Amino acid sequence: MRERGREVVYVERGGDVSAKWFLWGALAGAAVALLYAPATGEQTRRGVQRRLRKLRAMAEEKMDELTEHLGERRQRVEDWLEDAEEALELDDEGIEEEEEEGAPVTPRAELEERLARARSRRRGVADASEEQGA
Repeated sequence: MRERGREVVYVERGGDVSAKWFLWGALAGAAVALLYAPATGEQTRRGVQRRLRKLRAMAEEKMDELTEHLGERRQRVEDWLEDAEEALELDDEGIEEEEEEGAPVTPRAELEERLARARSRRRGVADASEEQGA
């Protein structure tokens, strides 16, 4: 049996050719639209301006929503980072107490302990702020 090599075909295209025809078509379409427009120039301009104002208002509203959403996400990430930093801080007293008890300290157990302490501190701060607000 003979192995046949695959033939590779390269097709070269001119990159600016399609763009040139697109621009010519857009110009021709604009010219035909102006010639056959059902309204006067003044009416057409007012209609276009009105649509552009609506489009701008919608875009600004969507940008405000996106900014608000990203701000909330950023705050959640910052809160998570603060919790992680608190959990990773070394608590010398807690480590010494565990060593004195003689229980073997695994890295997982130590991390779980730090996370629990950070959560309890955070809940304590949240409870205190709710009491002050009431």
